[in-house]
Amino acid sequence: MRRVEGDMRCFAFIALCFFAATGFAVENPLGIELVSEVTSIQPGKPFYVGLHLVHPRGYHTYWKYTGIVGIPTAMEWKLPESWKAGPIEWPEPERVFMFQIKAQGFHGEKLLPMLITPPKNLQPGKVIKLEGKARWMCCGRDCNPGFKELSIELPVGDGGVAHDRRWAKSFEEARPSVARKSKDWAVTAAHKDGEIVLRIKPVTADAKAHFSSVKNVSFFTEDGIIDPNKPESLVKRDGEFVLTQTISEYFHGPLPKRVVGILQTPEGWLPVEKPRSIHISALLQE
Repeated sequence: MRRVEGDMRCFAFIALCFFAATGFAVENPLGIELVSEVTSIQPGKPFYVGLHLVHPRGYHTYWKYTGIVGIPTAMEWKLPESWKAGPIEWPEPERVFMFQIKAQGFHGEKLLPMLITPPKNLQPGKVIKLEGKARWMCCGRDCNPGFKELSIELPVGDGGVAHDRRWAKSFEEARPSVARKSKDWAVTAAHKDGEIVLRIKPVTADAKAHFSSVKNVSFFTEDGIIDPNKPESLVKRDGEFVLTQTISEYFHGPLPKRVVGILQTPEGWLPVEKPRSIHISALLQE
């Protein structure tokens, strides 16, 4: 992934590295813990754990691509031998503000799921400790780099999977909020005069029926080609949306072959299921 670096983002990164390296602790407003979807582990069967985040009112952390400021939340695992951890399966992002700068992140209560795969040779009755170090940046009235050693202990079972009732709803809600590709909408991208133009057109009967209900559309960049702090221009005409955005001044190197990111509408993209976010990877044309 190409880098997008503003002065404030560089400062945030340097500060986070300093506190992590020195072990110097500062009071951080973010509530964070490692939780599990299951109450016991089955040999060889993948299961989900997650970083449970609770942001105080007025504070936020950052999505996997933040914009021109901020640092994304990360988890550095220290797992037992032969265990595997998947990446964070990022929920749909929100617009957040670091002072007056618009970025991409999360408010409120949020769960960041990760798939864990245990080895097949686990012995029932044994208790396994999963641990790692979480890193994040929590911003509101001020910005607070944070890091914390997190762990959870789970027994190895010999029966079926038992879900933890305390977290079942949170994991159920997190999965639908991970943006998926859509066959209902076609998206094309073009580059012209320092701007990226996305054309978003309904292609199925359900999407066409819902087209008039969609009023607002935003784009969340995954590769930094777009500056989230710049205004978007949305026009609805001839049965499609035309969304125009500014290429970031911090984007370095040749333009990518595709525009990758999340399209979001508060009205939902379909009349019944109403997914708020869809993932796109549109070929970039001149």
